[in-house]
Amino acid sequence: MSTKQHVQLPNNMTKSELTPKDLLVYVTIKSFMNKNSKECFPSLDTIVKTSGVSKPTVRKSIEALKKEEYLYVRTEGRKNVYSFNSYKTFEPFSPDFIKNDKIDSNLKAYIIATQQFMFKDKEGLGKISYSDSELSKIINMDKRTIAKYDKSLEEQGYLSIINTNKKDLITGLKNSEKIFHLDELGQGIIWALQKHEEDINKLKENNVELKETTESNSKDIKILLNENEELKARLKKLEKKNNEIIL
Repeated sequence: MSTKQHVQLPNNMTKSELTPKDLLVYVTIKSFMNKNSKECFPSLDTIVKTSGVSKPTVRKSIEALKKEEYLYVRTEGRKNVYSFNSYKTFEPFSPDFIKNDKIDSNLKAYIIATQQFMFKDKEGLGKISYSDSELSKIINMDKRTIAKYDKSLEEQGYLSIINTNKKDLITGLKNSEKIFHLDELGQGIIWALQKHEEDINKLKENNVELKETTESNSKDIKILLNENEELKARLKKLEKKNNEIIL
């Protein structure tokens, strides 16, 4: 599997009424999309098995995603065909992470909803500085549930929590800084894509420099050709004068 293979989740989906579980169902469905097609058609049972989410919840999530126009569904015979809206910015998720049945679906949904808000300036790690109260409002998840999932992720070695001196403006309690071990969660795709983007930008810069050099060389060649023509003309004049003198 290519390290650059990934599923894209549009940013800011939880600004609507969508929940982390809805986002998990979205990326699960989208993970079945062929790279040469904009549609996919996994069965309901396949979505349930892959996501780890119950069938009633999957149905509910599909309806919510349709309502917010992130997902479109049409029927062809006995199967549903899924297509997706367009977007400008996104978070990447690897198929390995999405299909990893060792990570509980609730934890997976929490990570999917939270990843957008992580600082990912150090390879392999994602840092969250929001308090649970703040994060609760951003991702549409109860703060007590967030604390519960953090504890579970910490016990499994996927999360480190560091106490800080900053206080929550609402509760007055000291905030913690959360460090998610994204590499260990199978999300090294983030840095593979960042490097890929950097390589593309370097190639673009090199192409611009090469173009500028080529244009500069073309100008120099034109100047030299013009000078050569002038020299030829002067030489002809000198030869003519010499012939006149001899005669």
